[in-house]
Amino acid sequence: MLKNQYRLVKLTVLTWCFLLVMTDGALADGWKLLQSVDGKRVMLKIKGKRRSYWKLDRDNPIAVRIKGETEIKVYTRMELKEKQKEGIYSFITYIDGKQQPLIARATQYSTSAKIPWRKDHRLGQSRVIYYNVPDGEHEYRFTVQGDSENVIYFRFLVPDQKTEDVSYVAYLPCSFPEEVRITVKEREYIYYRTNISKYIEIEVIGPTKVKCVSRLEFNHTMRGNKPYRVQVAENDKVVLTDFFNAVISGTANYSTKSDKVLGKGDIFFIDVPEGRHRYRISTPDPDISVIFRFYLPEKDLGSEDSSTSTAHVMLGRF
Repeated sequence: MLKNQYRLVKLTVLTWCFLLVMTDGALADGWKLLQSVDGKRVMLKIKGKRRSYWKLDRDNPIAVRIKGETEIKVYTRMELKEKQKEGIYSFITYIDGKQQPLIARATQYSTSAKIPWRKDHRLGQSRVIYYNVPDGEHEYRFTVQGDSENVIYFRFLVPDQKTEDVSYVAYLPCSFPEEVRITVKEREYIYYRTNISKYIEIEVIGPTKVKCVSRLEFNHTMRGNKPYRVQVAENDKVVLTDFFNAVISGTANYSTKSDKVLGKGDIFFIDVPEGRHRYRISTPDPDISVIFRFYLPEKDLGSEDSSTSTAHVMLGRF
């Protein structure tokens, strides 16, 4: 009898150990793995630990069902060939069947991420995308473009518990071509103008997440909706390209007379890894201008005597 009980206890312990190995363990920063994902699930090795990802290629789309209001944090990694050091990849998101603008990212070879079953291939560094999920039930479907041969791995996280809203503080870029004052609902804001030949530079100490607001400036030749791109580069390498479909704003106006009309604000985020980083922000599209405004989480400003503080960043004016 005691022998059978011992066997049962031993089997239970071994079962729990196996489950702990197979799961992803505790996730930091208040995020947990999203389980309601349809697709090909695989286990990648990241910094020596097994992590769940979903494989996206032309034969394997991914579908996520989720109930809002919430946020999805998506880690993406590109599969690189044996000696490939960097690459550019893109994918399409459908939200409740409606196609969204193409998302493109650039990446470099990661020394800490491995594909266990493809030792002759590499993984790129992770690139993060955030989706704000509105109230109600929704489906997010991901595909690659047409005949694309790219293989991309996705990891989906959602907030582990309801957290307080993040308080953001505006701040000035290190350098910018031109300052633009606009008024939104009777409140004045300062933005910074850029185009294909002129860029904005910001310097940030990570880890943190920079919130960026971009507005296309409509001129007299533009009619209806106008697609445009924003691009972020570090050390002359593009790390983020986002696509937006601009529409004219009904609440934003220039503070002084202008022959242009402002577009609605589009929001994107720069996920900043640990350390000091200097980014260049611009648009790669010719014959247009885009204005930007930047925000940093107030909690990440730190104190002035902290070696990892971002308090040295000059605060922007509201």
